Amino acid sequence: MKVFSSFDFELFLKYFFGYLLLFLPVAVLVIDGRALLAEAAWQLKDKFESFELPRLDQNATTSGNFQQVTASSSVTQLPTGNTIALGSYVYIPKIKVKAEVVFPDTNNSKDLLRWLEKGVIHYPDSAGFGDQETGSGVSILLGHSSAYPWYRGNYGSVFALLEKLQAGDEVIVVSEGKKYLYRVSGLKVVVPKDFKVENPDGKSHLWLMSCWPVRTNKLRIVVATDLIKIESL
Repeated sequence: MKVFSSFDFELFLKYFFGYLLLFLPVAVLVIDGRALLAEAAWQLKDKFESFELPRLDQNATTSGNFQQVTASSSVTQLPTGNTIALGSYVYIPKIKVKAEVVFPDTNNSKDLLRWLEKGVIHYPDSAGFGDQETGSGVSILLGHSSAYPWYRGNYGSVFALLEKLQAGDEVIVVSEGKKYLYRVSGLKVVVPKDFKVENPDGKSHLWLMSCWPVRTNKLRIVVATDLIKIESL
């Protein structure tokens, strides 16, 4: 039985660390690639790309008196039997996000993962935009911060840059012939099992939610926003 000599062991270490240094950049790209690409794309867009938004009154202020909205029944039937609202999108100017909002009628985790390939999810158990039925509540939008390499959709890192949002940044939702202007009020990171939806002021809010840190699903990042104004298209 051959025993490694001191020379063999030194040679082994040399090759081991050599290959480690060679494959380390590849490993970083595989593990962190989506986050790096999202950051690079954000920087490029911030410098070179204009961002068009639905026209809104920039002088709007929070008053607590919101326009009453009636939901439309105009929907397109999908092969699965679920529905997707026509013309529903979320715009986040600060991080250059434009994404379709989809409306699954299930909260099954496996089904929701498939729906995340179609866009940003309006969580089924959360309030409607502008709280169309009750006049108060919290709407929740779920999106990927990163996704597995076999992910097929176009939204694998749509919420990768949520951490860059600050108080006062705008979030705009277009849905069912209405434009909803929200402004960021806060950000927090929570443990999934401890996550609770609370609405102490009884007004309308939108929460943007994703896995955190990017590349993991251990925690959740939640960006809270307040409804400022509703406009008809």
